[in-house]
Amino acid sequence: MSALAHRTNSPLWQIRQGWQNLGEWFEYQFARVDVDPPGLPQWPWLEPLARGLFWLLVAVLALWIGWLVYQGISAYLSQRQPGGLGATRRTVPSAAALKQAAHWWHEAQRLAQQGDYAAACQALYMAGLARLNDTETVPYRPSRTDGEYLTCIATHPSRPYELLIRTHERLTYGAAQATEETYQRCRRAYQEIAQS
Repeated sequence: MSALAHRTNSPLWQIRQGWQNLGEWFEYQFARVDVDPPGLPQWPWLEPLARGLFWLLVAVLALWIGWLVYQGISAYLSQRQPGGLGATRRTVPSAAALKQAAHWWHEAQRLAQQGDYAAACQALYMAGLARLNDTETVPYRPSRTDGEYLTCIATHPSRPYELLIRTHERLTYGAAQATEETYQRCRRAYQEIAQS
């Protein structure tokens, strides 16, 4: 009997009872109120309009998803074909890519004579990209990265191209400094490319 007295007299139990009584009182008060909702205007055209807009939205979403699926499938199929993306879609090279490899070769020699070996290596790199574009091995794209060029030439491995691309990568994005020796290695690599 003493355990029951403790349960009915504890402060926590009394607070719960108070909240329950308050909730029941509000429920009773609101149950007695009989309020009619305001009359809404009856528009017979609203329901067909809402249905039409809903189905239009569904159709637009279905078309958009279909377009995304089509783009994904076409990109996947073009990557699976030999030569990668460049084989199926021809892009117009930029003005820099249209310069002949010979122009870049002469530019590299001029820059090396001035002692600017980093710019000379860059010119040899551009000459190599021009050769890849001219031979249609890998069409030039300004957005293509060094890694993408390496991937594209992986089907036709070429040590001189790899040397030019990796040197460009180290000089442009790494902490490597261009020296005369670096330039000479790139120069020999490009001469191998030109002779092939």
